[in-house]
Amino acid sequence: MPEWQWTSTKQVIPIRPDILHIWQLSLNLEDQDHHLWSLLSADEQQRAKRFVRLQDQAKFVQVRGSLRALLGQYLKRPGGELCFDYGEYGKPQLVAACNPINLEFNVSHSQKVALIAVTQAIAVGIDVERVNTRVNYQHLSRRFFADVEHQALLRQSVEKQRHVFFQLWTRKEACIKAMGGSIAHSLDQVLVSQDLERPMVAITVQRQPKPCQLFLYTLALDSNYVGAVAMTQPLQHIRTWCWDSNQLN
Repeated sequence: MPEWQWTSTKQVIPIRPDILHIWQLSLNLEDQDHHLWSLLSADEQQRAKRFVRLQDQAKFVQVRGSLRALLGQYLKRPGGELCFDYGEYGKPQLVAACNPINLEFNVSHSQKVALIAVTQAIAVGIDVERVNTRVNYQHLSRRFFADVEHQALLRQSVEKQRHVFFQLWTRKEACIKAMGGSIAHSLDQVLVSQDLERPMVAITVQRQPKPCQLFLYTLALDSNYVGAVAMTQPLQHIRTWCWDSNQLN
Protein backbone atom coordinates (compact mmCIF):
# COMPACT_ATOMS: atom_id res chain seq x y z
CA MET A 1 0.00 0.00 0.00
CA PRO A 2 1.24 3.56 -0.65
CA GLU A 3 2.76 5.67 2.09
CA TRP A 4 1.93 8.96 0.33
CA GLN A 5 5.39 10.48 0.57
CA TRP A 6 5.32 13.47 -1.76
CA THR A 7 8.89 13.70 -3.07
CA SER A 8 10.12 16.80 -4.88
CA THR A 9 11.69 15.95 -8.22
CA LYS A 10 12.43 17.32 -11.69
CA GLN A 11 12.58 13.87 -13.30
CA VAL A 12 9.73 12.00 -14.96
CA ILE A 13 10.44 8.29 -14.73
CA PRO A 14 8.99 5.84 -17.29
CA ILE A 15 5.57 4.49 -16.42
CA ARG A 16 4.50 0.83 -16.39
CA PRO A 17 1.06 -0.83 -16.61
CA ASP A 18 1.24 -1.85 -12.93
CA ILE A 19 1.90 1.59 -11.46
CA LEU A 20 0.05 4.84 -10.80
CA HIS A 21 1.87 8.17 -10.85
CA ILE A 22 0.41 11.18 -9.02
CA TRP A 23 1.85 14.69 -9.32
CA GLN A 24 0.99 17.48 -6.88
CA LEU A 25 1.35 21.03 -8.16
CA SER A 26 1.44 24.18 -6.05
CA LEU A 27 -0.23 26.92 -8.08
CA ASN A 28 1.01 30.48 -8.26
CA LEU A 29 -2.06 32.58 -9.02
CA GLU A 30 -0.30 35.93 -9.08
CA ASP A 31 1.95 35.65 -12.15
CA GLN A 32 1.46 34.39 -15.70
CA ASP A 33 3.92 31.68 -16.81
CA HIS A 34 4.84 32.60 -20.39
CA HIS A 35 6.50 29.24 -21.10
CA LEU A 36 3.37 27.32 -20.11
CA TRP A 37 1.21 29.77 -22.10
CA SER A 38 3.27 28.94 -25.20
CA LEU A 39 2.47 25.23 -24.79
CA LEU A 40 -1.30 25.78 -25.06
CA SER A 41 -3.17 25.24 -28.31
CA ALA A 42 -4.91 28.20 -29.93
CA ASP A 43 -8.26 26.95 -28.59
CA GLU A 44 -6.84 26.66 -25.08
CA GLN A 45 -5.40 30.16 -25.24
CA GLN A 46 -8.77 31.51 -26.31
CA ARG A 47 -10.41 29.62 -23.45
CA ALA A 48 -7.92 31.14 -21.01
CA LYS A 49 -8.67 34.66 -22.28
CA ARG A 50 -12.37 34.19 -21.54
CA PHE A 51 -11.77 34.02 -17.79
CA VAL A 52 -12.80 37.30 -16.19
CA ARG A 53 -10.53 36.97 -13.15
CA LEU A 54 -6.79 36.96 -13.80
CA GLN A 55 -6.34 34.38 -11.04
CA ASP A 56 -8.65 31.97 -12.84
CA GLN A 57 -6.75 32.54 -16.07
CA ALA A 58 -3.41 31.93 -14.34
CA LYS A 59 -4.74 28.71 -12.78
CA PHE A 60 -5.99 27.38 -16.12
CA VAL A 61 -2.68 28.16 -17.84
CA GLN A 62 -0.59 26.57 -15.11
CA VAL A 63 -2.70 23.42 -14.87
CA ARG A 64 -3.17 22.82 -18.60
CA GLY A 65 0.35 23.91 -19.50
CA SER A 66 1.87 21.73 -16.79
CA LEU A 67 -0.26 18.79 -17.92
CA ARG A 68 1.08 19.21 -21.46
CA ALA A 69 4.67 19.49 -20.24
CA LEU A 70 4.31 16.45 -18.02
CA LEU A 71 2.63 14.22 -20.61
CA GLY A 72 5.15 15.39 -23.19
CA GLN A 73 7.98 14.06 -21.03
CA TYR A 74 6.27 10.69 -20.70
CA LEU A 75 5.76 10.56 -24.47
CA LYS A 76 9.17 12.08 -25.33
CA ARG A 77 7.72 14.83 -27.48
CA PRO A 78 7.05 18.56 -27.02
CA GLY A 79 4.00 19.18 -24.87
CA GLY A 80 2.75 21.82 -27.27
CA GLU A 81 2.34 19.19 -29.99
CA LEU A 82 -0.11 17.03 -28.03
CA CYS A 83 -3.74 16.84 -29.12
CA PHE A 84 -6.74 16.05 -26.92
CA ASP A 85 -10.17 14.57 -27.45
CA TYR A 86 -13.02 15.06 -24.98
CA GLY A 87 -15.52 12.52 -23.70
CA GLU A 88 -19.27 12.98 -23.49
CA TYR A 89 -18.95 14.92 -20.24
CA GLY A 90 -15.80 16.83 -21.16
CA LYS A 91 -13.14 14.53 -19.72
CA PRO A 92 -9.97 15.12 -21.79
CA GLN A 93 -7.91 12.30 -23.27
CA LEU A 94 -4.98 12.12 -25.64
CA VAL A 95 -5.74 11.30 -29.28
CA ALA A 96 -4.34 7.94 -30.33
CA ALA A 97 -1.94 9.42 -32.89
CA CYS A 98 0.17 11.09 -30.18
CA ASN A 99 -0.28 8.43 -27.51
CA PRO A 100 1.69 5.31 -28.54
CA ILE A 101 2.04 4.05 -24.93
CA ASN A 102 -1.69 4.40 -24.18
CA LEU A 103 -1.45 6.90 -21.34
CA GLU A 104 -4.54 7.64 -19.27
CA PHE A 105 -4.70 10.70 -17.05
CA ASN A 106 -6.96 12.86 -14.97
CA VAL A 107 -6.62 16.31 -13.41
CA SER A 108 -8.19 18.13 -10.46
CA HIS A 109 -7.48 21.44 -8.79
CA SER A 110 -8.79 23.43 -5.85
CA GLN A 111 -7.56 26.83 -4.73
CA LYS A 112 -3.74 26.61 -4.88
CA VAL A 113 -3.31 22.84 -5.30
CA ALA A 114 -3.61 20.70 -8.43
CA LEU A 115 -3.26 16.93 -8.78
CA ILE A 116 -2.46 15.01 -11.97
CA ALA A 117 -2.87 11.22 -12.05
CA VAL A 118 -1.21 9.20 -14.84
CA THR A 119 -1.59 5.51 -15.65
CA GLN A 120 -0.94 3.25 -18.61
CA ALA A 121 -4.10 1.78 -20.15
CA ILE A 122 -6.14 1.98 -16.92
CA ALA A 123 -8.99 4.49 -16.51
CA VAL A 124 -8.36 6.87 -13.60
CA GLY A 125 -10.17 9.70 -11.85
CA ILE A 126 -8.76 12.06 -9.24
CA ASP A 127 -10.22 14.83 -7.12
CA VAL A 128 -8.93 17.36 -4.60
CA GLU A 129 -10.95 19.84 -2.57
CA ARG A 130 -9.95 22.50 -0.07
CA VAL A 131 -11.91 22.09 3.16
CA ASN A 132 -14.25 25.10 3.08
CA THR A 133 -15.32 26.14 6.57
CA ARG A 134 -18.19 28.25 5.19
CA VAL A 135 -19.97 25.41 3.39
CA ASN A 136 -23.22 24.14 4.91
CA TYR A 137 -22.06 20.55 4.55
CA GLN A 138 -25.07 18.97 6.26
CA HIS A 139 -27.45 20.69 3.83
CA LEU A 140 -25.38 19.55 0.83
CA SER A 141 -25.08 16.04 2.18
CA ARG A 142 -28.84 15.79 2.74
CA ARG A 143 -29.55 17.12 -0.74
CA PHE A 144 -26.98 15.30 -2.88
CA PHE A 145 -25.81 12.17 -1.02
CA ALA A 146 -27.64 8.89 -0.68
CA ASP A 147 -29.38 8.50 2.68
CA VAL A 148 -26.94 5.81 3.83
CA GLU A 149 -24.06 8.23 3.23
CA HIS A 150 -25.79 11.12 4.94
CA GLN A 151 -26.42 8.96 7.98
CA ALA A 152 -22.79 7.80 7.98
CA LEU A 153 -21.75 11.45 8.03
CA LEU A 154 -24.06 12.28 10.95
CA ARG A 155 -22.66 9.38 12.96
CA GLN A 156 -19.27 11.08 13.01
CA SER A 157 -18.32 13.42 15.83
CA VAL A 158 -19.11 17.07 15.16
CA GLU A 159 -15.37 17.80 14.95
CA LYS A 160 -14.95 15.24 12.13
CA GLN A 161 -18.09 15.82 10.11
CA ARG A 162 -16.82 18.60 7.84
CA HIS A 163 -13.68 16.65 6.94
CA VAL A 164 -15.71 13.49 6.31
CA PHE A 165 -18.12 15.41 4.06
CA PHE A 166 -15.23 16.45 1.82
CA GLN A 167 -13.80 12.94 1.99
CA LEU A 168 -17.09 11.56 0.68
CA TRP A 169 -17.33 14.27 -1.97
CA THR A 170 -13.83 13.66 -3.34
CA ARG A 171 -14.37 9.90 -3.30
CA LYS A 172 -17.55 10.32 -5.37
CA GLU A 173 -15.93 12.75 -7.79
CA ALA A 174 -12.91 10.48 -8.32
CA CYS A 175 -15.12 7.45 -9.00
CA ILE A 176 -17.39 9.31 -11.41
CA LYS A 177 -14.42 10.76 -13.30
CA ALA A 178 -12.82 7.30 -13.57
CA MET A 179 -16.02 6.14 -15.28
CA GLY A 180 -15.98 9.16 -17.58
CA GLY A 181 -19.28 10.48 -16.26
CA SER A 182 -20.70 13.67 -14.84
CA ILE A 183 -21.05 14.30 -11.12
CA ALA A 184 -24.22 16.26 -11.86
CA HIS A 185 -26.00 13.02 -12.81
CA SER A 186 -24.40 10.49 -10.46
CA LEU A 187 -23.87 11.90 -6.96
CA ASP A 188 -26.42 9.67 -5.26
CA GLN A 189 -25.70 6.61 -7.44
CA VAL A 190 -22.09 5.98 -6.37
CA LEU A 191 -22.00 4.91 -2.72
CA VAL A 192 -18.64 5.64 -1.07
CA SER A 193 -19.24 5.79 2.69
CA GLN A 194 -17.90 2.32 3.45
CA ASP A 195 -14.56 1.82 5.23
CA LEU A 196 -13.75 5.51 5.62
CA GLU A 197 -10.70 4.70 7.75
CA ARG A 198 -9.12 2.39 5.19
CA PRO A 199 -6.62 3.80 2.65
CA MET A 200 -8.08 1.64 -0.14
CA VAL A 201 -11.58 0.28 -0.69
CA ALA A 202 -13.31 -1.51 -3.56
CA ILE A 203 -16.51 0.19 -4.77
CA THR A 204 -19.21 -1.60 -6.78
CA VAL A 205 -21.30 0.77 -8.90
CA GLN A 206 -24.66 -0.57 -10.07
CA ARG A 207 -24.74 0.65 -13.63
CA GLN A 208 -26.18 -0.69 -16.88
CA PRO A 209 -25.58 -3.03 -18.64
CA LYS A 210 -23.49 -4.53 -15.80
CA PRO A 211 -22.02 -3.42 -12.46
CA CYS A 212 -18.66 -1.65 -12.48
CA GLN A 213 -15.98 -2.17 -9.83
CA LEU A 214 -13.64 0.64 -8.88
CA PHE A 215 -10.67 0.75 -6.53
CA LEU A 216 -10.60 3.88 -4.44
CA TYR A 217 -7.66 5.38 -2.54
CA THR A 218 -7.80 8.23 -0.04
CA LEU A 219 -4.90 10.66 -0.52
CA ALA A 220 -2.87 12.11 2.33
CA LEU A 221 -2.49 15.84 1.68
CA ASP A 222 -2.03 19.05 3.61
CA SER A 223 -4.54 19.30 6.46
CA ASN A 224 -6.51 21.95 4.54
CA TYR A 225 -7.11 19.64 1.57
CA VAL A 226 -8.81 16.29 0.98
CA GLY A 227 -8.23 14.07 -2.05
CA ALA A 228 -9.06 10.71 -3.58
CA VAL A 229 -8.11 8.70 -6.67
CA ALA A 230 -10.11 5.88 -8.29
CA MET A 231 -9.13 3.31 -10.91
CA THR A 232 -10.80 0.47 -12.77
CA GLN A 233 -8.06 -1.93 -11.64
CA PRO A 234 -6.19 -2.19 -8.32
CA LEU A 235 -2.55 -1.08 -8.46
CA GLN A 236 -0.23 -1.82 -5.57
CA HIS A 237 2.56 0.40 -6.90
CA ILE A 238 1.75 4.09 -6.47
CA ARG A 239 4.35 6.85 -6.73
CA THR A 240 3.73 10.44 -5.70
CA TRP A 241 5.75 13.57 -6.41
CA CYS A 242 5.53 17.26 -5.62
CA TRP A 243 6.73 19.91 -8.05
CA ASP A 244 6.12 23.48 -9.18
CA SER A 245 5.09 24.58 -12.65
CA ASN A 246 8.58 25.78 -13.55
CA GLN A 247 10.18 22.38 -13.11
CA LEU A 248 8.69 20.66 -16.15
CA ASN A 249 9.89 22.87 -18.95
